[in-house]
Amino acid sequence: MATKELRKKNSQQWLRALARFSFQHWPRIIAVWLVLTAFFAFFALKLQQKTTIKDLLPAHNLVVQRFEDTVRDFQLIDRIVIAIECDPDDMEIAQSFADLLVEQTRQDERFPDYLKWINANLFDQIKESDYYRYLQYLPRMLPADKVEEFCKRLQPEQIDARFKQNFKDLESGMASKSLIEKDPLSLLDLAVSYKEEITGNYHLDLTGGYLTSRDQTILLVLARPVESNENVDFAVNAMKMLGDSIQNAKKQFAEEEGQDALSRLNIGLTGAHAITSNENATIKADVVSMFISSFLLVIFLFILAYGRPMAILYVGVPLISAEVWTLGISYFLFGRLNLLTATFSAVIVGLGIDFAIHIYSRYLDERTEGSAPCEAMECSLAQTGLGTIIAGSTTGLAFLAMGIGHFKGLFEFSVIASLGIFLCLAHMFVLLPTMVFFRERIRGEKWKPRTQHGFHSEKLIVFFLKSGKWGLAAFGVFTLFMLYYAVQLRFNPDLRSIRAKSNPAIELQSRVTAKVGGSLRSLTFVMEAKNEADLYRMQKEMNPVLSKMKADGKIARFDTALNFIQEPARQEENMRIIAEHGIQGPEFEQNFLNTLERERFRVTPDHQNYAHHLSEGLSSHEPVTLAELVQSEGSLLRQFLQHKDGHYKAVTYIYPAKGLWEKKTISAMTNEILQSVTPGEGNELYVTGLQVLSDEIKFLVEDSFLLSCILALSLVLGILIFHFRKLSLIVLTLSPLIISIIWMLGTMVLLGIDINLLNFVATPLIIGIGIDDGVHIVEKYLHRKKGQVAETMASCAKAVTLTSMTTVFGFSSLFMADYSGFHSLGASAILGVGFSWFASVTLLPLLMETFKIRFVRAEH
Repeated sequence: MATKELRKKNSQQWLRALARFSFQHWPRIIAVWLVLTAFFAFFALKLQQKTTIKDLLPAHNLVVQRFEDTVRDFQLIDRIVIAIECDPDDMEIAQSFADLLVEQTRQDERFPDYLKWINANLFDQIKESDYYRYLQYLPRMLPADKVEEFCKRLQPEQIDARFKQNFKDLESGMASKSLIEKDPLSLLDLAVSYKEEITGNYHLDLTGGYLTSRDQTILLVLARPVESNENVDFAVNAMKMLGDSIQNAKKQFAEEEGQDALSRLNIGLTGAHAITSNENATIKADVVSMFISSFLLVIFLFILAYGRPMAILYVGVPLISAEVWTLGISYFLFGRLNLLTATFSAVIVGLGIDFAIHIYSRYLDERTEGSAPCEAMECSLAQTGLGTIIAGSTTGLAFLAMGIGHFKGLFEFSVIASLGIFLCLAHMFVLLPTMVFFRERIRGEKWKPRTQHGFHSEKLIVFFLKSGKWGLAAFGVFTLFMLYYAVQLRFNPDLRSIRAKSNPAIELQSRVTAKVGGSLRSLTFVMEAKNEADLYRMQKEMNPVLSKMKADGKIARFDTALNFIQEPARQEENMRIIAEHGIQGPEFEQNFLNTLERERFRVTPDHQNYAHHLSEGLSSHEPVTLAELVQSEGSLLRQFLQHKDGHYKAVTYIYPAKGLWEKKTISAMTNEILQSVTPGEGNELYVTGLQVLSDEIKFLVEDSFLLSCILALSLVLGILIFHFRKLSLIVLTLSPLIISIIWMLGTMVLLGIDINLLNFVATPLIIGIGIDDGVHIVEKYLHRKKGQVAETMASCAKAVTLTSMTTVFGFSSLFMADYSGFHSLGASAILGVGFSWFASVTLLPLLMETFKIRFVRAEH
């Protein structure tokens, strides 16, 4: 059958000119390259690495804005938990160590920079608190059924009896001195039972003020950090400070109590800050190891294939340079790397070397046939360069397509990865020839042809060419089989699926949750209302559902300030009842202080403040508004309530009995609570927190996944139309790509690999990578000679096989990472690259021979 000649391309002439330019000016090119690389390296070192999930989300997203607003307004910062595990018989040892640890931490000069407070004993926290100003509000804030008891306790004879009992309790050790000093009349229990509210449904024991599990095997030390764990550097440094304190406390404890006592304790850190710190260390270690291992693996394979150790100069230098330039430019674009962009180095190494292989492989072929260095490079760039540019462009544009959408993390990844691809292309077309010419100048006339490893690709091609239509049928049946499973692939929104395989803080958190019978992290429900009445109403509508959930064991506890603040009408009724009992502020204050002296108690500033502020409260007759409470000096209510510009916001913290990542349970619970409230016009009720961000990520990922795949395919198709301009050649080139994607997704289902926050980029990524093999195979076929189809295909398949192997080696560094998200991305990409290679070197030649493709490329 006669062949049809495709039109000539001027780009081949331009590529020949580029080769000549590199040959003539290689010293100047190297000098300019050194200056630019030093410039970009300086800024690359200034890049920050952000490893939190929030950094992946768009800044103007409503869910993200609500989360950030809530964190800012209510100082929504998770506590740091120091868990001391021991046998029940060793709990006293654990308590002694906890006290020593708190003392060591407070003495650290870094303490005020990282912690607001740290306490092993809750009674000590009460002792340190300055809550007297709230006593002036206590009479008005009492529940209706406690007002009579309050009036009774303020009678002179009851005050006298209470002090006598306090004296006995202190002598017998039955009561905490801190509590008696802060609340000698036990009035706060009338507003709320602190023990009941702290423990809720938790399996906790507050005996002696220590927060221990009921089985006496865990003691919890709580600390309030200054900043959120979203500030990764802060979280890392805070954990370092606490780690140093733990080590100092261990050293001192061993000296005082002996090494045997210390060996009975297991001390660990958990909470959001500890998890973030460990994740950050794992990710940073993985990023470094991924680049080093991928670089060494692909260079080793390159040297093994070509038998030329100097390949590290030809290929290694351009690869590293392209990475440095990409990082340097990324500093100007974003100033940071996120969880996704941190993987780009391994991706670029695996893909960038592909461009070098096609160019260098053809160069060696020409040199082996006797061509001079400049002539050989001209031929290499003219004949393989065009396919390499098209393949690189499809990959780069496919990466860029992934950034179309509202997913900020994916946008940054797409820009940096696309930038890296095009910089690699530029380096391989300019710097690689320059390095080759530099090496040729040093070597002189000494040229030793060496056999390149063929990977037996010719035998594979011949086998499938002989299979004919039966081979095509086998491909079709297997593709339908994989398609059946591919459509069953599901997205896993659980953030734990992408975290490090081993994070001590998460493991400890799971043990603590199991021991105390509930999560120590909360769901945060935010109510926004235009007035106080609506805010109270919304809380009243929510309370029955929360109480039932607590009774049913679905939640461990819930915190809201609105349950302890009475509405104005209730406040007025309280003051009326107190007045009817004849209780006057000044008389109570004088009687209280006189009783102290009579019962042989030393009158302290605590006692004077207690009596004075309670006297002021008894003398006040006007209701206090929520705005006045929030605006009072040093108000503790600000972590529950905000009032700005006549608008109210209140939060309710709900602690599930199970972890926050029990998605079905938490989702059902959240929906039930939201449906229990009718906000009304101008009001809102919503839930925020990491679990909500996780759900938003799921939506963004699913949206971006479909959009980026469609756009990547469209861009690839557009480039193929522009390049080939023949429908048959376009369909041929796309065939192995479509098949390999179906095989990849189907295999993921069979292997139990779900789509997650990181590995979902594998599909659009494979669209960009997988098309390269098809472009090179088809382009090589167009340069065939009559009767040499298998030989021609084998020559190209050798390079395609090597490029696929280097890409697999590049992604294998992700597969070997400790961070599960990187691991799953590596596994998915390896499957896609492997299937793309197999389909390209077997299916394409079979299709071209079966359907007798007649086109050939014209030569200049």
